[in-house]
Amino acid sequence: MARIETDQGAFVYVAARRWFIRDQGTGNPVVFLHGIPTWSFLWRKVLPVVARDFRVIAPDLPGFGYSDKPATGIPPVSELATELARLLDRLAIERVALVGHDLGSLVATAFLERWPERVTHLVLTNTSFRVERWRGEGWSPLSVLRVPVLGDIAIQFARPWMLRLAMRPFLSDPSVLDWATLRGYWEPFQRSFRRMLVYLVRRPLFTAADLTRWRTVLVERCGTGRVPLLLAWGARDPQFRIDEAYELAGAVAGSRFLPFTHASHFLPEERPRALGRAIAVFLARPEALPAPH
Repeated sequence: MARIETDQGAFVYVAARRWFIRDQGTGNPVVFLHGIPTWSFLWRKVLPVVARDFRVIAPDLPGFGYSDKPATGIPPVSELATELARLLDRLAIERVALVGHDLGSLVATAFLERWPERVTHLVLTNTSFRVERWRGEGWSPLSVLRVPVLGDIAIQFARPWMLRLAMRPFLSDPSVLDWATLRGYWEPFQRSFRRMLVYLVRRPLFTAADLTRWRTVLVERCGTGRVPLLLAWGARDPQFRIDEAYELAGAVAGSRFLPFTHASHFLPEERPRALGRAIAVFLARPEALPAPH
């Protein structure tokens, strides 16, 4: 089926799966992978910066955004990596730089594990390879969704201000989440993502063993610069803390490490232009960015 262009991006069909992608610029391809509970909208201000020198593609992963919502829920991370490989095949992209945020960083690492020869560079932002960090600490607005019946009722009555409540603790400057921006993030909730979110909080997309294995993949595949690795981190993230980023950067020989002191978890939202410039520099000359101390 033909590619269908829209004002915001394009729909691309891979077998029976419909993907939504943002695709702009020319040059070597760079794929940006969002996390939870976002979609490609997260990268909207980063993409134009990097697109000055590269082709940038930000897909909505299956289950998110405008992409298809599988009847069985969001696929596990390993399956998302396989789905990504099929999308790249459909776009006739053989080798690619991967940029991930949150869950998207895990998808990027799982892709590296399966297809290391296809990855030119890897950028990870605000994620974790420790299972306890994904469980969180204490109560959050998403906690209620884990409760059968109550969670199903709560998600049906969810409103944009509730999403804002969930995101605010993970922003260094909550003012960036104005109502226009919030409406952008809320849009997928109007398109079946509510059901996906319930699946997501009740069924893990990876195991502790997966995380341990993927961390080892980073050390082995990215060490000594074989696949250049940049860790770009919002330093005020209360869940995926910068101490793990420091530790990981130190474990991967030749990696680059860039903390953003005035940003939290949603780094692409808070410092999009600075992040975009850093990514562009890293892709052109990895050695130009600082190594971990």
